[in-house]
Amino acid sequence: MNARPRSVQLRLAQLAGLTLSCGSIRLGSSTAILCQSESEQVAAYIHGLAPRDLPLERAMLQKQKAHRRVPLYLVSFSGEGVPPLLERMGVMQSGAEGILLHAGMPKSALSGAETKRAFLRGCFLGGGYCSDPKRGYRMELVVRDDRLARDLAALLTSFSLTPERAERSGRQVIYVQDAENVTGFLALLGASVGAMALMDVQAEKDMRNYVNRANNCEMANLGKQVDASLQQQAAIRTVLEKVPSGKLPPTLREAAELRLNYPDATLAELAARAGIAKSGMYHRLARLLKLAGEL
Repeated sequence: MNARPRSVQLRLAQLAGLTLSCGSIRLGSSTAILCQSESEQVAAYIHGLAPRDLPLERAMLQKQKAHRRVPLYLVSFSGEGVPPLLERMGVMQSGAEGILLHAGMPKSALSGAETKRAFLRGCFLGGGYCSDPKRGYRMELVVRDDRLARDLAALLTSFSLTPERAERSGRQVIYVQDAENVTGFLALLGASVGAMALMDVQAEKDMRNYVNRANNCEMANLGKQVDASLQQQAAIRTVLEKVPSGKLPPTLREAAELRLNYPDATLAELAARAGIAKSGMYHRLARLLKLAGEL
């Protein structure tokens, strides 16, 4: 887990992303922010993220449920400092008309590129997913609000990524699913180690694909070479059966003997044995093939 940002503005933006992705806001006589995570590390990170200058009661509890294999960790912020915290985050606004919850991306995430990155990190920590790159390339952000999903997709687009949207179990999913976009997403979140690891996996895959293509090409060329050698041997036998040895030009007789004596040799190897260019050996064998066809 990266260290918490020192800037209060960045901490607020990150906490806003966490609240809107894995949290809820309880309004009433005891206003509170509740965030939950399957990761104890993420929960501890959230617990220490709220500003220290507000009168907040912080709690972190482990909830074990029978139908879950792993426990949930619940982080709560309560007390009279919660409303001003929500206002600082840009999630809530209070005035003469009462309390108004802000739809979409909060104001705390709109002041600059770094706050936008911090907000994205919060959203990813709270409701993000990254697949194993050895199986495929995909990163997701999962949120409840359609307006927020549209804002997140627009934000990723502004950072030169190409996100797509889908709906799953009533939630909005914003995702990218190719190596270039996933690497860019990781770099955007500040996960440089993960981005480098993914590029290593991609390079390994590319090299493996290259080797496979090279092997397939080599096998195809080998098959063509074997077919050509068999065709040449059959033609040479036809010529030698029907043309007396003394009437066959010495150059063609030499080429015929070399091919029969070295059936697995390449054209270049036969040419080297005859002391001629590869093109010369090609033309001599071609003349034998033509002569066999005429006979």
